[in-house]
Amino acid sequence: MKNLKNKKLYFQVYDELKAYIIKNDMKPGDKLPTEMEMCEILGVSRNVLREAIKTFEIIGVLTSKAGYGIVLNSFNSNFLSSCMFLNLIEDNINLVEQSQEVRKGLELFFAQDSLNSIGEEQIQTLQALLNKMSEPSDDIDFYEIDSAFHHTLYEKVNNLVLLAFLDSAWECDKAYRATLVFDEPDLRYKKHKAILDAVKSRNYNSYIEALTYHFSYEFKHDPKKNK
Repeated sequence: MKNLKNKKLYFQVYDELKAYIIKNDMKPGDKLPTEMEMCEILGVSRNVLREAIKTFEIIGVLTSKAGYGIVLNSFNSNFLSSCMFLNLIEDNINLVEQSQEVRKGLELFFAQDSLNSIGEEQIQTLQALLNKMSEPSDDIDFYEIDSAFHHTLYEKVNNLVLLAFLDSAWECDKAYRATLVFDEPDLRYKKHKAILDAVKSRNYNSYIEALTYHFSYEFKHDPKKNK
């Protein structure tokens, strides 16, 4: 295995897995060898291998099917931006903070296109997602609702690269957000309501203000979540 001192071991294994897929000319639907076989091929422990496979699953390259094995998926446009994120990932707060800064810049830059493209169908979807945010339930995955909300804002903008980048940012941030403290649910609801109100009023200045307000949070590590 390559001696890449600046990379964590599971990212070294990520590189090796990528090389294995290319070298063996694997096609969508093909299965990787078993975990035990891959551990022998790459010379790593099962835990490290699973971390690397998890990284591929995050970006949609591989899927683990119970009772069947690990399967290579079809290519999609998200792979490009997702792989870019993988070259930047470090186990610290900076990745999340910096990716949010880029997301903020992109969402603000495309705000006018977003506002112009949102139709009644998108408004209804946004309202339904906002309603879910207000439901007092421990079963609600606010992260998934938030992701769907922002995807809906930009899904009609004629820029597939933008959507691929935004969706990849969400997926790559997901594993790291689990250890961070974000806004309280009531405040998160308030921020998204402000965005939807601006959309309904078709007020560009209010939309910009609401989006800017949405990104005005402070990133903090939560010691309890690191246990």
